[in-house]
Amino acid sequence: MRYFIVSLLILVIVACGGSTGAPGVRATAADQWTPVLPASDLTVGRNRFLLGILDERNRPIVDAKVHLRFFDLSEPQPPLKAEADAIFRGTNLGDKGLYVTNVSFDRAGAWGVEVQASRPDGASRTARVQFEVRAQSLTPAIGAPAIPSKNPTLKDGVPLEKLSTAQRPDPALHQLSIADALAQKKPFVVLFGSPGFCKTATCAPSLEVVQALQAKYGERVNFIHVEIYKDPHQGIVAEAVEQWHLPSEPWLFLVDANGNVAEKLEGGITLEEVEPAVAKLAA
Repeated sequence: MRYFIVSLLILVIVACGGSTGAPGVRATAADQWTPVLPASDLTVGRNRFLLGILDERNRPIVDAKVHLRFFDLSEPQPPLKAEADAIFRGTNLGDKGLYVTNVSFDRAGAWGVEVQASRPDGASRTARVQFEVRAQSLTPAIGAPAIPSKNPTLKDGVPLEKLSTAQRPDPALHQLSIADALAQKKPFVVLFGSPGFCKTATCAPSLEVVQALQAKYGERVNFIHVEIYKDPHQGIVAEAVEQWHLPSEPWLFLVDANGNVAEKLEGGITLEEVEPAVAKLAA
């Protein structure tokens, strides 16, 4: 599953700082900042757009005010199609957080984003970077049926420590398979991530967010955690991850009572961003 590892390497650039040359990374002069676009599944329609910014020393910038302008590059004079402010989401992620906004794309192909960033000390930079928008999503699209994966659970007799690489595995998140949750016709949230082997170092903090949400909304919404690897030491990916065509980790999906994907979030998550969507799902 080579594409899975390649996309993870792009995300590591944001988490740790890194070099240019990867997709979605723009090389800049020594005194410039580098925008990094780690999202691996941008498609026609509504998207959660992710942005990392590295300073001239390749250190993550977490305190900038960011405005984004999106251009359709299919025309000789690319028109401005949308613009939005991006909010840094990093309450539980530290410098591994990302700037996040929502944007819709009306066609597949080459797009560009102009990143206008300014810091509290008055320093500011503007940079442009190109990215690709797919005609169809790799992962289950918003509004599409969730895939009825039969991920292993405690009910299958599998020990908890085999179901989760978290330091303190939560049995409440391993009671149901995705197929079980769909059969109950009750909304559910599923997190795909490997806390113990996460390439982006955001899986464990994301799992903590899911645990907090489960404690608050567990009577109205089911919560599931699925490990990325069937065998992490051999790099063998779990069947559910293959079935959902996940190109990176972690991923969070919110599924409504009809079994359709209501929201999906790639990368690290924060309670502030996710809870409103879960509350809506639980209503």
